[in-house]
Amino acid sequence: MSNPYDATSTPSSNDERPIKMQYWRSYSYVFERKDWMANLLLCSVCFLIPVIGPLILMGYQFKVIEDLHKHPGQKMPKFDFSQFSELLSRGIYPFVVSLILQLVLTPLCLILWFLPMLFAGMFENEAILILGIFVSFILILVASVLGGMITGPFLLRAGLSQSFGETFNFGWILHFMRMVWIEEIVSTLFFMFSSMLLVMVGLLLCFVGVYPAAALCMLAHAQMTYQQYEIFLARGGEPIPLKSPPAAPVATLDHETTATDESK
Repeated sequence: MSNPYDATSTPSSNDERPIKMQYWRSYSYVFERKDWMANLLLCSVCFLIPVIGPLILMGYQFKVIEDLHKHPGQKMPKFDFSQFSELLSRGIYPFVVSLILQLVLTPLCLILWFLPMLFAGMFENEAILILGIFVSFILILVASVLGGMITGPFLLRAGLSQSFGETFNFGWILHFMRMVWIEEIVSTLFFMFSSMLLVMVGLLLCFVGVYPAAALCMLAHAQMTYQQYEIFLARGGEPIPLKSPPAAPVATLDHETTATDESK
C-alpha cells in the first residue's frame, strides 16, 4: 500500500497540536499538498456518485481527522478510491447519526421558522409581518448554531469510534459542549458564511465549480473539527476510543506443520 503522506506533501509548518482555533487554516490546510488540485477534484467526483459518493467523502473527512490526531505534523492524507470499502464503512456511522439528529431537530427548526410569521400574519399590518420574518430569520440562525453545537460532537464520536454504542455517550457530548462551546459557536458562524461565499463563487463558474467548492468546504470542516477536538483534549477532555485495527492472522498452520516435521 502506498504511503498517503508521500512526496507530494510539503513539509509541515505547524507540527504542534492546536490549543486555540485557527479558522483560516482550516481552508489553507487543504492547499498544503502539492497535488491539492487532483486531491480536491477526486473528492468532487464523490458528489456525482449517487448515495455512495457522499458516504465515501464523509468517511474521508473523519479519516483526515483521525490521521491529524495521530500525526499532527503530517499533511492531509491522499484521497484514494482504492480505500473504497474502508471509507464507505467509516462514513456510514456519521451518516446514520446525522439522519437521526435531523429527524429530531428539523421539526423544531420548522416551528421556529413558521411560528413568528403565523403570529404576525394574524395582524393586518405590513410592519408586523416584516418584523415576524426578521424574528424568524434570527431564530433560525440561533437554531442553526445550536444545532451545529449539538450535532458536531455526535458526528465526531461516530466518525472516530465507528460504533453506535460509543456515539451516544451523552455525558461526553455535554462535556464537549461545555468545554469548547465558544469555539463551536464561532466555528459554526465562520463556516456558515465562508461556505455560502464559496458556493456562490462556484455557481458563478457555470455551476461546475459548485462541486469543488462543496468538497473544499467539507475538507475545511474536517480540519476545523480536528482543531476543536484537540482543544477539548488539551483542556482535559476524555479522548474518543478509536476503532481497533483488525488483528493480524496467526499462522498456526505453519507452526503445526513444523511441529509435525520435527516429530518425524
